[in-house]
Amino acid sequence: MSDVVVPGTTTLALSRGRSITVRKELNHGQHTAMQARKYRETDEGTLRINPATISDAVVIAYLVDWTLTDQRGQPIEILGLPANELQDVLNNLRQPVADEVKRAVQAHDAAVQAAAEAEKKTESPGAPSPSTSPSAAPPA
Repeated sequence: MSDVVVPGTTTLALSRGRSITVRKELNHGQHTAMQARKYRETDEGTLRINPATISDAVVIAYLVDWTLTDQRGQPIEILGLPANELQDVLNNLRQPVADEVKRAVQAHDAAVQAAAEAEKKTESPGAPSPSTSPSAAPPA
């Protein structure tokens, strides 16, 4: 088992023959960015859940591409968009479409989390960590 995420994607089917391409797994940086999108800083300097972005934070973290189209039937290009621009695109979707994308990503995320938990249970314990420094001898 590797300690680093090997980049990869998987395709998830949606209704009407559409699909989305998502990351197989988030790395630490992507997970941290996802968590950061869920919050906003108040004028007092505290963090509060940001209702405008919390529901899309997981979608933005995982979503790589899709086959969704605009009113003319042209592909809606999202590959490589920064998170803030992807949020703008998500904001323009019809609500039922946004809900379907969100449900598919959330189900994928839940499966990734369940696999990680199952893997933890099957891992054998490693050798104990060596002490970082020897104990000092008591003064004579």
